[in-house]
Amino acid sequence: MNRFRAFAAAGAISLAAMISACATPPNSYGNASGYQPGDSMNPACADGFRPGDGRSCSY
Repeated sequence: MNRFRAFAAAGAISLAAMISACATPPNSYGNASGYQPGDSMNPACADGFRPGDGRSCSY
């Protein structure tokens, strides 16, 4: 009987965890790293700076 209770409790916890993961709304911070796809990795390029030697802003 104890084994059944432990199995039932584990199943209930797993089910609750899965439901909670699916029901959690996205956070308001967006990406934690602050990186947006398509953005330059060089912060100077955000202000309009472009390297004069033909390199892109993604170096």
